[in-house]
Amino acid sequence: MIHLHISKTFGDDLAKAGFTLPSSKDGQATWHWYAHRITLLRKKCIIVMEEASRYALVFVGLKKNDFARFDKVLTSRIVAEASWLCDLPHPGPNEQLIEVVERKCSSTVWSQGLDRSVQSHIRQVTDEMEYLVKYRLGRLPESAEEEYALGQVLNDTLRKRGGDKDYFYPQKKWRASLLALLPQQTGAKVVNLADFRKGRGCD
Repeated sequence: MIHLHISKTFGDDLAKAGFTLPSSKDGQATWHWYAHRITLLRKKCIIVMEEASRYALVFVGLKKNDFARFDKVLTSRIVAEASWLCDLPHPGPNEQLIEVVERKCSSTVWSQGLDRSVQSHIRQVTDEMEYLVKYRLGRLPESAEEEYALGQVLNDTLRKRGGDKDYFYPQKKWRASLLALLPQQTGAKVVNLADFRKGRGCD
């Protein structure tokens, strides 16, 4: 179960669109994500961040109907992005990963309010995204694939949570946590993405 923590700004957008989901109760959810809406180049952009890894998902130009069913939009993206990021072989490991992630996304509850540490990292992602869009790309992403590509740049930046001794890359941290969800014999076959691609290219 996902617990979606939302900012007031994003909460207002969801309310206007008619979004309805059960509110959370302590102990209900096992996967915490935080969502905030910004406006960039006159378009609403949503940044959703996973608590443990600080991995950020980027959504651009969502329509009213997308806000109304944002839990489904989020679930679909989490599953797709997990598959893209882990890049496991078909059939077998990739399908197992999708099945496991879909189970973790089986239902969603929500509450308003952002953890201060996560909120700080969302602000960092916002600043980095604004710089990339305005001064390097010149435009916003126009497809889910382009959103993913932008997200990979944002997630390849060092972060540090309160209490952590070392900095980490959200992309590597989230990927490792996803692979850990697989049966050990499956996850052990892929140590890292670069090694896997090198091996696949030699076939």
